[in-house]
Amino acid sequence: MNTRPPGSFRFAFTAGACLLLLPLKLVKGWAIASPLVLVSSWAADACFLLLLCALGIWLGGRPPIRRFLLGGLVLVGLELPLLAVIAAHTYYLPDAVTRRYSLIDTSLALVRYFLTEVVNRNVLWASAAICLLLASAAWLITRRVPAPPLGRVLLVLGPIAAAVTVHLASSQFYPSVLWEVGVDVAEIVSHPAVTGPSDSSAFADAGAGRPASWPDHSPFDKIIVFVMESVPLRTLDEQMAELPRDHFFSRAREHTHTYLNYFTTNQDSRTGMLSMLLSRIVPFEAYTDADVRRYDFLKHEHSLVDDLAARGYATTVAASMIDEEIVAYEFPSWQKEMLITQQEYDHPNGFLCLNPYEFEQGCEDKILLPKLYKELDSKKRLFLFQEALYGHDQEFEERIRESPVQYYGEHLQAIQDHLAARGELDRTLIVVTSDHGPRDNEDRSRRWIYRLPLLLINPRFAREEHAAMYNQSDFAALLAAEMGGTPPPPARSTNLFIGPTNTSILGSITAEGDLLLVKDRKWTKYVIADGYCPDDDVPAGKAHRAVSPAALIDRFRKLREAFRPGMVLPGVPIPAAAGRR
Repeated sequence: MNTRPPGSFRFAFTAGACLLLLPLKLVKGWAIASPLVLVSSWAADACFLLLLCALGIWLGGRPPIRRFLLGGLVLVGLELPLLAVIAAHTYYLPDAVTRRYSLIDTSLALVRYFLTEVVNRNVLWASAAICLLLASAAWLITRRVPAPPLGRVLLVLGPIAAAVTVHLASSQFYPSVLWEVGVDVAEIVSHPAVTGPSDSSAFADAGAGRPASWPDHSPFDKIIVFVMESVPLRTLDEQMAELPRDHFFSRAREHTHTYLNYFTTNQDSRTGMLSMLLSRIVPFEAYTDADVRRYDFLKHEHSLVDDLAARGYATTVAASMIDEEIVAYEFPSWQKEMLITQQEYDHPNGFLCLNPYEFEQGCEDKILLPKLYKELDSKKRLFLFQEALYGHDQEFEERIRESPVQYYGEHLQAIQDHLAARGELDRTLIVVTSDHGPRDNEDRSRRWIYRLPLLLINPRFAREEHAAMYNQSDFAALLAAEMGGTPPPPARSTNLFIGPTNTSILGSITAEGDLLLVKDRKWTKYVIADGYCPDDDVPAGKAHRAVSPAALIDRFRKLREAFRPGMVLPGVPIPAAAGRR
């Protein structure tokens, strides 16, 4: 006769899963949090799962039908999905904590994208095997050891849950997805709802970049654009200060035209690069399947690549990864796409290669140097656009022990030395910028993270600094001005930007030093930050030139509605595209 208390198997399975999560939490979080914080966050997750298990057991009771219906509903509908979410959050802990993707806004499409594009297939198979082993172990254990009474479980879990909640509430760092959900709910409740006038006519030109006026002749035969990963201007300056005087960035400072108020339009790599190449804001997130379908047509639109191809430049896009960035690398006028091969990834000859995500098998940028030299040597006139990979994962910096700026400088110095040895440096324009600023949740209200570097370097340049405001959609116009030695285009008074994928963030920055940040969720809209930013940091006073949150949202709504194939900049003639296949 079976005398086991009801729910013994479920309790053993849940307890075993919680025990397995502890070493995983410690291993994945060792470099980003103290052991005490990691154990506390694990205890919070474990208490919640065990309490949820106890709820299912209590609702099910002893009758078989209730156990299968009510208890099974809690198990399958709540406990197992939350266990999967907690396990995934723990496995990807550094990135999950940094980005803080909102569980509240998760959809079936995002879950499908995560499982098919982000998670490595081997991880999925291993997870399934672990679940089967855990279920088998729980079945064997419960045949010999009965589950404790619910009263004792609650008596133990209650004080533990209260203690860890108090600890996490006093901690600035909370690596628990359940805690983050609570913080998310608190943010919604505590921040003011979007109000004010919705007339967005003041942002009428926000969707298009400044028109580019290309010179008939330029002294530059080669143009190299190097796009750093997540390096704002302040970080560049801070890390440059730690470098020796003979480092690339230190040496190049006196021969650089610097744009001091050049801002992001998109806080994702792909859409940030598209804004640079197409002279328009992409008003959608970069990596959700639905949003990519909305801007996929851009690969057939007129771009900066067309303009330079029409002026006799060979065009090459490069990145030290296996898979291409869709859309951004698919312009027909790219005459060459320089990526690494699977063989180079598998046998990198001393270079560090990583696979942090299913779609991003990449190596440090220096692995491309031999190919870059060959490309520079074989083309008399060349436009080379390289996306940096070094900063895409923290492990690069941890294992190579160089800051991104130090590493990027060494990479660029090697290219500069090669050009100098061939006598081509004077006729080469090196452009250094970033795809976007940091995407850490804690920094999102700091104005300086949206200010990007834009450095144009040539030995014949004298040091110049431009204080006028521009953004990534003005990149082509600024490049054209530098190539022709003409004054830069008219400045902006306001810059709009869209936040990282899955954050629902929209923002506005004014030339007077203001920042407006809103969350434009489907079911609620509220203001995160609004005001003047002393020292270019967080808002700490009334905005010098107020921008309506409702008008900001309305402008992005209109940009999305008007986003379609065939749009061109008003009043700008489009030359015949060159190099199209």
